[in-house]
Amino acid sequence: MELKSNRQQKNLIECSDCSVSDSDIEKSQWYFAELCSEYMDIDFFDDEKNTNSFDCKDILSWCINILNESPSARQMLKEASDKDWKVTLDDLCGGDYYIDVEEKLLVLDNNALEPNVYARSNYFKNITIVNMIKALRDIWQEKRHGGFDEIYTPENILLMERIRAADLDVMAVFVAWELRSEDYPDLWRHMIGSEICDMAMAFSGYLERDPSSQFNGQGLVAIFKQWFRSASRVDACDHDALEYMDDVLLISDSSNPFGKKKPSKMNIEILSCLPDKTAYLQGQGSEIMSDPLYSSIDNEINQTHLFHIVHDSKTFVVEGVAFRDAGLAQKIFPQD
Repeated sequence: MELKSNRQQKNLIECSDCSVSDSDIEKSQWYFAELCSEYMDIDFFDDEKNTNSFDCKDILSWCINILNESPSARQMLKEASDKDWKVTLDDLCGGDYYIDVEEKLLVLDNNALEPNVYARSNYFKNITIVNMIKALRDIWQEKRHGGFDEIYTPENILLMERIRAADLDVMAVFVAWELRSEDYPDLWRHMIGSEICDMAMAFSGYLERDPSSQFNGQGLVAIFKQWFRSASRVDACDHDALEYMDDVLLISDSSNPFGKKKPSKMNIEILSCLPDKTAYLQGQGSEIMSDPLYSSIDNEINQTHLFHIVHDSKTFVVEGVAFRDAGLAQKIFPQD
């Protein structure tokens, strides 16, 4: 079985590269539809009278019951249920989640904790909810857009991957805000103390100035723009996308496996479509394409990495000699 990491969203890696065991996972997979049909009280794990041992299914059921209170998350859960997706928990050695598109399987990281310990920790339960939101959004996007490598040039693949990565965090913040109004404020407090706290504060600050922005999409635009103001987030996303493109070059039979297109403003805006069929980036596509905030590469290592990928994608190597023209290469080495 091959699993797809959230860190390299189109890259397939072998299970042997992480601690995921096929046999262990198969014993503890549950359909989203099954988990969505089971009710679990929000205070289930906090009840001192509940001395029973907990298992992974209890944790996942509880997380899904929480997410069902969010209108946006509820729609993504419904689609995952209707499409027969399954979910499980396992130790992913520090990764947040893996999705196997072909098997319709989502694996969430359990941080190497036993279910009883996990269930008693609000911190780790909230991490699982956040990861599930991002994974459900990733599944949602994967179904509609797939990968970018066969469509766009390498530099434009970076831009589209940034937009998609930012969108995952936007959805996590937005769902946490929705749950804040649905008797589960813990996830919002978790966001305030997380790595994307600046995005959460940007959203709440915008809503304070303009309460209607929650409904017209402008609040989500504020979160989206804040994502790009963190150099560490942008650099990490670029690094993962570049590593993925290296893998594409390595396994491809074509000298240039990448596409030749540049995204249009519509291609960019459509990535922000919400489950209610509105796009919060509507009207923002032209700015995103022209503003260096979204497309510039300031990290020198990533700049050099991209240069080598572009160079390699335009080079034909025959008998150890590099050519920029396939016809010339054939004339000099006709046998190859």
